[in-house]
Amino acid sequence: MDHDQIAAANLGEPLGVSVPLRIALTAEPIPSHVSALDYVTGPALAQGHDVALYAPVMFRREAQRRGVEFHRAGTDWTCDFAVQQAASEIWKESGNAPFNRYIFGRLWPDQAGAKAQDLITEWTRERPDLVIAECSDLGAHLAAKVLHLPVFAADNGLGPVLVDLWDTDIAPALTSLHKQHGQDTPVLPAMLTPAPAQWFYETPPPSVRAVRRTVAEFRIVLPEWLDRSPSTRPLVYVSLGTLTTAMSGLRTVVGSVYREVMAALSAIGCEAIVSAGELAKDLRSADRRIRVVEHVPQPALLRRADLFVTHGGRASLLDAVQGATPVLGMGVLADQPDNAAAFARRGLGRALELTATRGEIADAMTAVLGNSCYGAAMTAAHVELSQLPPLDLTELLAGG
Repeated sequence: MDHDQIAAANLGEPLGVSVPLRIALTAEPIPSHVSALDYVTGPALAQGHDVALYAPVMFRREAQRRGVEFHRAGTDWTCDFAVQQAASEIWKESGNAPFNRYIFGRLWPDQAGAKAQDLITEWTRERPDLVIAECSDLGAHLAAKVLHLPVFAADNGLGPVLVDLWDTDIAPALTSLHKQHGQDTPVLPAMLTPAPAQWFYETPPPSVRAVRRTVAEFRIVLPEWLDRSPSTRPLVYVSLGTLTTAMSGLRTVVGSVYREVMAALSAIGCEAIVSAGELAKDLRSADRRIRVVEHVPQPALLRRADLFVTHGGRASLLDAVQGATPVLGMGVLADQPDNAAAFARRGLGRALELTATRGEIADAMTAVLGNSCYGAAMTAAHVELSQLPPLDLTELLAGG
């Protein structure tokens, strides 16, 4: 699609409503999580609703960039050094499954009480018509339940992890808090997801509703230094995510992976842009074809790239589909390894372990770049994604 077509798709349908709804969105303090809600925010605004984001203060600017109200709720607890260190050590010493149980079965429930209280106070003062909370925002789910507000969970990529751990870890950890507020057994709200459910859910829950994905307009505009005639060489874009580079305990591990990827890039003779967040200043490349930056508008760049080396976060993989760009997935934590493996099984690219050597990475990149079947599979996936129904907030409230 050209820029005008993408802009039109991002508007959502239908445009305009006779009575605007007050939509409350919530997010938890993970760097990319407001962007992960754009498939709700964009249509809500385009359809004429009043939208307010209730989130930790780290997201104030992100709310302003999207033209929505901001209300502080919860804390930036994931930025706490001790929290990051404890989570990182569990991941490094015990692997991803124990990490997920610790994060989602302990840390997230521990924070839910304070977030719920903030939201109960805010929503008692100004009651929303509809709450759309991140699927991992357990405090928001509780607050909506206490106040008898209609609520849907917005899948931010963690939906499959939450579903898998709900009965064994998450619900038991929340039971005491729910009882304090006079509520029954914790239940995950009906969920919205911006992709065909079978792409990421092994057994999709019956309550999951797939809707069309949109991204914020400013994220599909290339900066001037990138908006140029393409090279004759293939362009590889590399990003291992915002969370992995922000977590102090993971930086050494992820930095080593970036260096192996960059060595592989030098070996295969391509152009490359490496987006490394806080690690960018520590990554040097003697190869002039490899440019290291802190950040780029990823959805825009993936419309130009020939290959995306990614950590396998849900939003990043869907950016790749919308750009019809094959992937090389190197999953780090949470849902990422499973996501990367799922895309490889669908023929949308390949997947490697984080421990892969530069030679193995170079071979995998060469294989994807040299085989048109990956691009064809991505184009088919792009069509499938674009055919999902648009999110209609009025209809959602009436049906919910």
